[in-house]
Amino acid sequence: MVGPIPPARVGGRSPRIVLDASYAIAVVMGDEPVPVSTDVVLAAQLLVPPVWTWEMGNILRVSLRRGRLGRPELPAVLQAVDTLAVRVEPAAELSVGEWLDLADRHGLTTYDAQYLDLALQQRCGLATQDRRLAEAAERLGLPVYG
Repeated sequence: MVGPIPPARVGGRSPRIVLDASYAIAVVMGDEPVPVSTDVVLAAQLLVPPVWTWEMGNILRVSLRRGRLGRPELPAVLQAVDTLAVRVEPAAELSVGEWLDLADRHGLTTYDAQYLDLALQQRCGLATQDRRLAEAAERLGLPVYG
């Protein structure tokens, strides 16, 4: 994976990076190592597919249920999530079969295929802690921040 390198600027605008839930959780939860590229990633315009909000909610729900996160800490974690200031981008209008095909081609879940597709469509890097997703992005020539 790529270390902390500056994301490409597009037409003088802020650099864009697709942020997946695994990377976001590593940033906002205090029990995981902070990714080495955090400063670079958080300085970028962060894009996410619609599935990101559901994934984040589910990770936090499971974290509460398993005791990884306590109810008293939840407001601070939710505030940290909001501070990420992500921009939700619409997912490509693909059929179930097309999402399945994309996922199969790259050894991903259909959820992770949405992050890969968004990075490809936006021609930008991908911030992830997921090894398979990172490898798929690298094979396609996308910058990966981990």
